[in-house]
Amino acid sequence: MFSETIHGGRLHAAARELSLEPGSVLDFSANLNPMGPPASVLAALGGALPGALAAYPDVEAPALRRQLCLGHGAQDRHLVLGNGGAALLFLALRALAPARVLLPEPCFREQPRAIRGAGAEAVSHPLADLRLDLAALAPEQRRCDAALLTNPHNPTGQLLPAQALLDWVQAHPGLALILDEAFMDYHPEESLVQALLERPKTVILRSLTKFYGMPGLRVGYGFADPATAGRMRELQEAWPVGQLELVAAQAALEDTAYASATRTAFQADAARFRAALAGRSGIQVLPGAAPFVLIRLLRSSGTALAGRLRQRGLLVRMCAQWPGLGDAYLRLAVRGPGDQDRLLEAMDGCL
Repeated sequence: MFSETIHGGRLHAAARELSLEPGSVLDFSANLNPMGPPASVLAALGGALPGALAAYPDVEAPALRRQLCLGHGAQDRHLVLGNGGAALLFLALRALAPARVLLPEPCFREQPRAIRGAGAEAVSHPLADLRLDLAALAPEQRRCDAALLTNPHNPTGQLLPAQALLDWVQAHPGLALILDEAFMDYHPEESLVQALLERPKTVILRSLTKFYGMPGLRVGYGFADPATAGRMRELQEAWPVGQLELVAAQAALEDTAYASATRTAFQADAARFRAALAGRSGIQVLPGAAPFVLIRLLRSSGTALAGRLRQRGLLVRMCAQWPGLGDAYLRLAVRGPGDQDRLLEAMDGCL
């Protein structure tokens, strides 16, 4: 049954519904690297078999932990590995145990669920004109003991300059902070990991599977002040990351050529996609710097357009039930020129 879900990326379900092979469905609903997983990762996974399946995972993962810490200027005491960014978000909230969490909305839709799951109250700050103005957070911030921020923001794609965000964080030293940097690999110069490593009650979340195009493997990581990181590890289940995930993560991080090629392609592909969408009548393109584009349909229903595109084997992210957005909005992942053209041609035929 075609309906809006809390996550995009429902490729297999769509393929079953449409009686298509998954490879025939083009997914613009999930914000994944269109280059696919690095060849180095595929080779490493092949080389790890069958041994990676014949023993329990290496929970210490010293090589991967060392690599992550070196890459971010951190120490091992700051690092927590986990079963993807969403799992680490739930874990961070349990470790910090806040009462009221400031949450700009619209937001990543796992965030309110995670806050409620930790027994806390989400204190919403509606984004005026879908832009986050840090100074405007003051009324809600004064009622909260924690804040959950995302940079670049999801679903708008807004990227806050590192210094502006750091100034705001430093102005509120008593506020616990979770900073989701799931898409920061596209703008590593704006990360606040190094600046916040020793700030009390602070967690910075990072993703591996989006940038490296391997969401079927669930692995992510976070950095926190030592006390909070220790508490997260105490609360974490046994074997939080599988051995194949550990192997893939290490191989991906070692592939610096892939990371460089991804950033170069993203800059060109995002600019091309934004320009093509903006040049079409009835579409407003919101500014952003993430690997997705949020658009507003001026004369159409997003749900209706998504349904028509789906029948053509194209998935887009609906926003009708997304708090702070609505049926006029769609979120579209940035993909390569050929995929873009297929979507744009279909949209021209559907609008």
